[in-house]
Amino acid sequence: MAEYTSRTRPAQFRLPEWAYLFVEERSAVTGSTKTEVVLEALECLRQREVEVLMAQGYVERAAQDREHAEAGLKAAEESWPEW
Repeated sequence: MAEYTSRTRPAQFRLPEWAYLFVEERSAVTGSTKTEVVLEALECLRQREVEVLMAQGYVERAAQDREHAEAGLKAAEESWPEW
């Protein structure tokens, strides 16, 4: 994962002990840098947030689609009473 080398900005922050140990262990096990481990975790979080937003959009869209379908059925009933 060398994508981060093109445009980077330094960041310094504190982690709880468990998070620090996880980053250290994951880095050692996978042969990745600690930066790559953190970026992988952030990408997972970003992907999860996108999926939540998409799910919300699907729910909202379903309600709109249902309303349109019901309006269409009502118009059809008025236009074609024999149906």
